[in-house]
Amino acid sequence: MEPRDGGVEDRHVSKLSGLEEVDEMAQRFADGVVLVTGASSGIGAGIAARLHARGARVIIAGRNRERLESVAARHPGMSVVVMDVADPESVTRGLAEVAAVSPHLTTLINNAGIQRLLDFTAVMPPGPADIVSEIATNFAGLINVTAAALPLLRRAPRSRVVHVGSGLGFVPYAKAPVYSATKAAVHSFTVSLRRQLAGSAVQVVEIIPPVVDTPLHRDMPSVPPMAMPLERFLDRAMRGLDAGKDEIPIGLGRVSQIGVRVAPKRLFSLINRGN
Repeated sequence: MEPRDGGVEDRHVSKLSGLEEVDEMAQRFADGVVLVTGASSGIGAGIAARLHARGARVIIAGRNRERLESVAARHPGMSVVVMDVADPESVTRGLAEVAAVSPHLTTLINNAGIQRLLDFTAVMPPGPADIVSEIATNFAGLINVTAAALPLLRRAPRSRVVHVGSGLGFVPYAKAPVYSATKAAVHSFTVSLRRQLAGSAVQVVEIIPPVVDTPLHRDMPSVPPMAMPLERFLDRAMRGLDAGKDEIPIGLGRVSQIGVRVAPKRLFSLINRGN
């Protein structure tokens, strides 16, 4: 059968158009001003390093100045802002410092997070401080930073908010119940914020990681055997960002996102096997 007139050409044009869009997204990072929270180690430090290597003006934020400056020292030109996302006043001060560095932002990456293994059946169950701090950092802090950064993001011709969620937001890990719940809340907030900003110049993105080999899991006796190496995760996350995707599920994060729709009980049992 003969191909329709222009069929091959149309496919080539479509492919080229897609590549041009990816190049445009990558260039936006190279030309942009980026704020990364939770950037003193792990995913945050890794993403900050990748974007800095592309030429972006990167501002890293976290609670520990010494650790932030250690990251920045490896990447000359990075700016450091000490900011505790769980403290609204600290967020206000931090965003004022960001505004002093640049009058606008092109990308906000909300990565700050803590994970605790909490047993509510223990003789000494988790106290309010442990519970509240996890919620304040992982969820309320993400909202506070987003709200404070939106005026700067809206000054850019095009910008994006990137929330680092988790596959555990779809299928929880029973030993980390509060962490899992906060990531479910992050997903819900992300979907709603995307709807509110639809039609604006601000894109809302959620990265949905699997377990990644980072210091986040220091409460665990050992790194989970299924943990994805950080560099492999970063490769996939950057490809998704370059492609302009709204949702970037990676590895077991993708399995959780899909599996919760088709076999939620089975997947929950598998993730919590032996617990």
